[in-house]
Amino acid sequence: MAKSFFTNIDINDNTVKGWKVVLKTTNYTATVNDYFIKADATTGNMTITLPVVSGNSGLLLNIKKIDNSVNTVTVDGNGSETIDEATTQVLSTQYDSVSIYCDGIEWWIY
Repeated sequence: MAKSFFTNIDINDNTVKGWKVVLKTTNYTATVNDYFIKADATTGNMTITLPVVSGNSGLLLNIKKIDNSVNTVTVDGNGSETIDEATTQVLSTQYDSVSIYCDGIEWWIY
């Protein structure tokens, strides 16, 4: 298995210390196996929908807009679920990011 000089990053399976790193270019529903979601909105606005909060207490997700387009990445709670009491968080400029934690009731930015 190929390793970078950062010994906890596996180049072949896109994991960091066992956490999954994914690159998305269109709307995507995050899974409980994701950890870091790189969002490339070059071709248009996109939405990352979060997993349901019920049964996912302790889940951490990190989402980052990696492109320099004017398009946005909207992070959306599942259904009416909220992120810091809001239904969405919008990433509008390159390298904007949000790190969120699920307490089993809602998502919190940390």
